[in-house]
Amino acid sequence: MKTRLNPVLSLMGVLLITILLLAGCSAKEEQSTEQPGGSASPNGELKKVRIGNFGTTCEAPLFAAYENGYFKEEGLDAELIKGDPNALKDMLATNKIDATDGVLMQWIKPAEQGLDIKFTAGIHNGCLQVLVPPNSSITTVKDFQGKTIGVPAIGGGPMNMVSRMLADNGLDLKEDVTWKAYPAPELEQALTKGEVDIVALPDPNAQMFIDNGNARSFLNMATDDPFKDEYCCLVVVTGKLVREDPDTAAAITRAILKGAEWVAANPQEAAKLEAEKGYVPGNTEVNAKTLAHYNYRPSVDEGEKALYTVTKGMQDIGILNPTTDTEELARNLFVRLEGVK
Repeated sequence: MKTRLNPVLSLMGVLLITILLLAGCSAKEEQSTEQPGGSASPNGELKKVRIGNFGTTCEAPLFAAYENGYFKEEGLDAELIKGDPNALKDMLATNKIDATDGVLMQWIKPAEQGLDIKFTAGIHNGCLQVLVPPNSSITTVKDFQGKTIGVPAIGGGPMNMVSRMLADNGLDLKEDVTWKAYPAPELEQALTKGEVDIVALPDPNAQMFIDNGNARSFLNMATDDPFKDEYCCLVVVTGKLVREDPDTAAAITRAILKGAEWVAANPQEAAKLEAEKGYVPGNTEVNAKTLAHYNYRPSVDEGEKALYTVTKGMQDIGILNPTTDTEELARNLFVRLEGVK
């Protein structure tokens, strides 16, 4: 004998199955929209990224973003990789790191030559110093004529900063001075031994040389004209990342800018973090002294403005090719990412 199903019960069964299926889809949609920063994988895993650094005091926002969990808040599993300027340039070129920060004047020439990078936001002003021996007779930039200048890298940010100073005072960076490159810690000995007459380098090494009594500051980019109001450091990401995964590029930028805001509000704690975690040379006191001069005011608009200004200035002094359209170069190098303010 065949059993006939009650039509009402059959209809209720179909409705129940439909409701359950819709609830499951809704749950999946809700789960996918709750990934932090929009960069984590759909299964909730953090996106792995590699962040380069030089080990300088001004990079406190990178270290704060790592230690305070801002990268994780943005859905990122960040690895910090330390290297000198040339090493980080090579790592950016080969996509062995995804992002870094650093002196704007260091990255523009390599970008003109084809280094595939993008700037996404300004971080702060300051971070480089020009030093002379304590008893030096050098009192003006014109006194640099005929002198030997020590820098951490030929073509790096410190060299380009001094080159702008030379040009502003009628001197030629190729004809009127001699350049020598040393690892940053060795510049102190080069200065005291008379191998160089002037050095230009970032903190904390610059401040440590002064505190050791082996140098006096001729110019501090953070406090002296013509650089004190100019952003020196911007967030740098690879062009490949921007093209293929702009959400992750934006997440990296947001995390670093969060770090900058924290450093601005907590400079003493930032100095302690850098020293005690071994991210930079020197102790808390040295790093606190230098951080006190920096103005951490993360800004997309001001970062872009600085890029246009510095690009034009570097062409004016002969570092960039005279045929380069600097406005087009700056326009191509800066990118505004969704969710980055």
